[in-house]
Amino acid sequence: MRVIRVSKLFKIIIYFLTLYILGFDKIIALPGSTFIYDIIIVLLGVGLALYVNQKCLSNQYLRSQCKELSSYLGLYFIIIVIAMIYSMIAYGYSLTQLLIISRKYFFVLYAYPIVYIFSMDDDMFKFINGIYWISMVLLAIKTVTWYLYNFKGMTIFSGLLLQYSEGWTRNGLVRLDAGALFGITLCLTLYYCMVKKQLFYWIMLAFIYFYLIFVTQFRFQIIVSIVITVYCYYYASNSSKKKAIRLMIISLAIIIFILSGGLDYLLGLFSLNGVEKGSTEARLLTIEHYWSLIKRKNAILGVGFLSSYTSKAFDILRRSDTDRFWLEDLGILGGFFTFGVMALALYGKLFYASIKKVIDSCSDRMTNYESCIFVKSIVLYMIISCVLLNIFDAQRIWGVPFYLSIIFFSENASEKIVTKESTRHIRIKL
Repeated sequence: MRVIRVSKLFKIIIYFLTLYILGFDKIIALPGSTFIYDIIIVLLGVGLALYVNQKCLSNQYLRSQCKELSSYLGLYFIIIVIAMIYSMIAYGYSLTQLLIISRKYFFVLYAYPIVYIFSMDDDMFKFINGIYWISMVLLAIKTVTWYLYNFKGMTIFSGLLLQYSEGWTRNGLVRLDAGALFGITLCLTLYYCMVKKQLFYWIMLAFIYFYLIFVTQFRFQIIVSIVITVYCYYYASNSSKKKAIRLMIISLAIIIFILSGGLDYLLGLFSLNGVEKGSTEARLLTIEHYWSLIKRKNAILGVGFLSSYTSKAFDILRRSDTDRFWLEDLGILGGFFTFGVMALALYGKLFYASIKKVIDSCSDRMTNYESCIFVKSIVLYMIISCVLLNIFDAQRIWGVPFYLSIIFFSENASEKIVTKESTRHIRIKL
């Protein structure tokens, strides 16, 4: 009987989970409760993480790959557990209610099996390519669903279409989000377009921008995507001469953009006097609400995990009978309101460790320059997008284990270990 490799089994599991989390359950109705499925995902993640950590004890190569990941996740879970205890005491949640509220924070445990897959393949792209196409297929399905509803009056996959209710509209059209793995999808597309020079992926890039501009209509996400695109365009070549030419082209484009009134238009989109002023006003009111609450209660640990399960928590959330003060609309500020001073460690450690890891890895001669561009773009997207698209929000947290795995995975680590061991033996002989 043929035995399936553990890394292959991990791939199958994560492919199916990605399908489910990105919205496949809203295309085909699954029996049972979403909460039950999420708890199964969490328990499975715990099991896979324990397996990988057990393997690390006897595998130096795998241990070296998981070292920095474990360092961050140790701090991460201390913060999550403190927030859980604080929320239980402050709002009177039962243990079951607390697990329902906080369950998705444990999805980050899948960083361990993903790093394991990368390590066994000694390559990140083999697995990420599969994740990429799952994400692209879901975006294509969403686009068809969006078009049929808005222009033909036909409703298919209503769970996917009305994920945030019919009220989530702009310019008279119902919008759909880009999914938790959009950053990875964008960066991998740019990698194949500009670094690998594959023509097919330019079509994929055009589709991604179509989706951003027309389907999701998220202004900030469009701006971030343009920044990442410009970054990849500039660094795609290692030639100083080509970089100089590209810098001139980018500079000229920026000057034309400003002189043609583009900057004024851009600022107007977020202005209180602009067409979409309602969105900006809602965010400012939400910031004012939570900031005044934290000052009044001297809540250095933030407001914790809020939900409608208890009146104490819901009174803080409620803006009116039909609306709430959504922390998800505030990006990284929402994280600071949730975790208080602990957010400095939660985000600061992640961003610092990510930047340091990229700088150290990309300055190593054994690291491939091309894959380094991909990892740098991932770090840049993760940090910039987090301003308004908090990576730890429930709808985006599935992207976190992928971010962590891509950033902390060391390319050619086995060769580096051999080199270090050889150097150590030479020194001993000397």
